[in-house]
Amino acid sequence: MKIIDIDIKEMSTATRRGRARSAETQELFNVITSLDRNTGKAVIIEKGGSTAKIRSRLTYAAKLAGKRLKIAVRDDRVMFTIAPRKRRK
Repeated sequence: MKIIDIDIKEMSTATRRGRARSAETQELFNVITSLDRNTGKAVIIEKGGSTAKIRSRLTYAAKLAGKRLKIAVRDDRVMFTIAPRKRRK
């Protein structure tokens, strides 16, 4: 291994590596960023899908958006809204 010095400007302009977002994840990210505390959305579970997969994608997209979600499952849908803030005691 060889370690060399670099110019800091080179570091700030380099692309960061990360997991590529799927179209579904990007769509969830966009919806989550546009939500307010008084609105909610639901994802319909389609044939071949599972609630666990949808919950996982929702929590991943929420983490990317920097938001906490409250998620509930009912029948054929996974409902979500922005979670209320935790109050300090």
